[in-house]
Amino acid sequence: MKILVTGSRGLVGYSLRKFLDGDVVWLDRTHCDLRESVQVDDVFRMHRPDIVVHLASRVGGVYENTSKNYLFFYDNVKININVIEACRKFNVKRIISVLSTCIFPDSSFVVYPLTSDQLHNGMCHPSNMGYAYSKRVLHVAGQLLGDSVEVVNLIPTNLYGENDNYNIDQAHVIPSIIHKTYLARLGGGKLRIFGSGNALRQFLHSDDLAKVICHFICAKLEQPVIDCIVSPPESDEMSIRSVVATVCDEFGYNHDNVIYDTCYSDGQFKKTTSDAELRKYLPNFEFTPFSRGISQTVKFFCKGNFRS
Repeated sequence: MKILVTGSRGLVGYSLRKFLDGDVVWLDRTHCDLRESVQVDDVFRMHRPDIVVHLASRVGGVYENTSKNYLFFYDNVKININVIEACRKFNVKRIISVLSTCIFPDSSFVVYPLTSDQLHNGMCHPSNMGYAYSKRVLHVAGQLLGDSVEVVNLIPTNLYGENDNYNIDQAHVIPSIIHKTYLARLGGGKLRIFGSGNALRQFLHSDDLAKVICHFICAKLEQPVIDCIVSPPESDEMSIRSVVATVCDEFGYNHDNVIYDTCYSDGQFKKTTSDAELRKYLPNFEFTPFSRGISQTVKFFCKGNFRS
C-alpha cells in the first residue's frame, strides 16, 4: 500500500512522520506546486498512490486571512481541486482530507456543540471567508467523489504543536503568542496580544490529529464518505487569556505585563465542538493535556529549530 502525503513539512506532516512508516511519499512544495494541475498529475502518475493524506494548504492567522481573503481562497481552491481531480484520474482508493472548524457558520446559523452536518448551514465568518470557503469546496468535492474514491474528511479544532510557523505576521494564535512572549521576556517589555482575549477555543495537539489520521489510513470504512470532527471534549474549551497565562508561565513571564489590544477583532467568538463524532471510531482515544502540549511546544521553539 503506497501512501502520498501532501504538505508533509508542515505542522501535521511533522507529527505524522512520528507515527507513519512504510511506503510513504512525503510531498512538499520543493517537489511540486499543487496549484499547478500539470505538476500534480505528473506526481500522481509517477507514484500511483493507493491512499492520499491531503494536508497541504495556504494558512495564516486571523489578521493575515482578513487582509488577504481572496488570495487564500484562490490558492487553496486550486490546490484542493487539483489534488481531488488527480485522485479521480489515477484511481486512488482513499483520500483523507483535513478541514477545520473555522469553516463552520457563525453562531446565528448553528447549534452548539457543532456537528459536521451543520457545516453548510450559513455564511462563514468574514475574518477568514476565503480560506473557509476553499475548505468547503474541498468538502463538497469529496462528497461528489465518494462514488469512486473513499473519502474521509477530518475536521480538527485549533491545532498547535512543535513544527508550526512562528512568523508573528502569519502565525496562528498559539505560535504567535509563544513568539511574542519569548520576545517580551527577552527584551523586558510588555506583551501585546491582539483582541480582547475573551474568544473561546478548543486546542488540539498535532500529534493527536496524526494518530487519528493513522487510524483512518488502516481502518475499514463502513461508508464511502465519512465526516468526523476531531476535538477534545467541550470541557477543554478555554479563553485566549487562559492560553496566554499558560504560555507566560512556561516562560516565567509576569502576567501583569500583558496588554490586550481591543482595536483588533477577536474573530469568531467561539466554535464549540464535542468529541462525540471521534468517539464513534476511537472510543478510548486519549488527548494530549494542554499544559503538557504547550510545555513541549515552547521547549521546541526555544531550541530554534522551527519554521518562520
